[in-house]
Amino acid sequence: ILVSKNANLFQIITPFRRLILCAENRKEMEDWISSLKSVQSREHYETAQFNVEHFSGMHNWYACSHARPTFCNVCRESLSGVTSHGLSCEVCKFKAHKRCAVRATNNCKWTTLASIGKDIIEDEDGIAMPHQWLEGNLPVSAKCAVCDKTCGSVLRLQDWKCLWCKAMVHTACKDLYPRKCPLGQCKVSIIPPTALNSIDSDGFWKATCPPSCASPLLVFVNSKSGDNQGVKFLRRFKQSLNPAQVFDLMNGGPHLGLRLFQKFDNFRILVCGGDGSVGWVLSEIDKLSLHKQCQLGVLPLGTGNDLARVLGWGGSCDDDTQLPQILEKLERASTKMLDRWSIMSYELKLPAKPSIPSVTISAYEDSVAAHLAKILNSDQHSVVISSAKILCETVKDFVAKIGKTYEKPVENADEADAMAIKLQGLCPAFVHFFMLCFY
Repeated sequence: ILVSKNANLFQIITPFRRLILCAENRKEMEDWISSLKSVQSREHYETAQFNVEHFSGMHNWYACSHARPTFCNVCRESLSGVTSHGLSCEVCKFKAHKRCAVRATNNCKWTTLASIGKDIIEDEDGIAMPHQWLEGNLPVSAKCAVCDKTCGSVLRLQDWKCLWCKAMVHTACKDLYPRKCPLGQCKVSIIPPTALNSIDSDGFWKATCPPSCASPLLVFVNSKSGDNQGVKFLRRFKQSLNPAQVFDLMNGGPHLGLRLFQKFDNFRILVCGGDGSVGWVLSEIDKLSLHKQCQLGVLPLGTGNDLARVLGWGGSCDDDTQLPQILEKLERASTKMLDRWSIMSYELKLPAKPSIPSVTISAYEDSVAAHLAKILNSDQHSVVISSAKILCETVKDFVAKIGKTYEKPVENADEADAMAIKLQGLCPAFVHFFMLCFY
């Protein structure tokens, strides 16, 4: 419900909160209202009831520029500007003018079996995934996987690229290329959309992983880590893997991803962030008791990456173009056991110790001080020797008294401890004395 207060101030009342917004002018207020109405038409889903199928096909736009001629996948016209400006989907790299984005087909990268739709392949081996083609905007060095000739163009939107295996083909060669998608360089880590059927009433995936994906990869990225370098890795992982297996820790934490993977007999986890991100995920693994069915690797993005250094993953990583090599390294990595523990501290109020008669302690202190003064200030050898003998007797007597105190019943132990502490205070004086005697 929108309630206008005046020309620039208006109130929003929703089932979840009440906000008062202020716009600088009438046009900005109308833009606010238009955006809010478009959002208002979307269904609301609780995080615990997250279902990937509801979001399949929807593009995730961000504004960007391109250094080479780029064409809109909706109207097929070029994006304007010296460096082409427009919107790009962070997952499938679908390009569009800002005015064309609302007319874009919801054909982003597949996530589940339902998102593939009628294009699914059924044969004697069961269900297989076809290529998911995106037209145009190929790299300059692109070559057709069928005829091995240059494909793509900087003059128009033409030819095709698979979002999964990255194969590129001419339009004329497209029907000659095998229909089944091999998933490409990262296939060991990819969970094919054909393996994710749906989410049951308990919030778990009904998954049937093929032999090629015996140990699926769950990726957690802290988008705030490494001076926001995590955003680049989040996009790159979604482009290389199934978007349904990549989660942003800043958007709901690790619980959702771990819960969705909980029914896999064995899976791997890659945490992209600092030591805090790793500890966060490990704590959630402990809560769900998943430590026997998963192994965890680290891609250091934070400022404090001590755990990653100790485990051999390095001190930092800021090159998102090396993602295939990183995933290959993760696949070949050996498993090491890691002990985790918690330290709990308690503040206890101890009973006051019985006081020691000050006369007894002060007598020793006075004797030591007096005879040390004589040793330091006297020029007579007889006085020095006499004072030294007395000091030795004092120490002997003091130590004997402590020994006798410890031999008494337990209730006198506090008295002995207090005297022992006092003796520690006298020790430097005795050391000084013996050094003088030695020299």
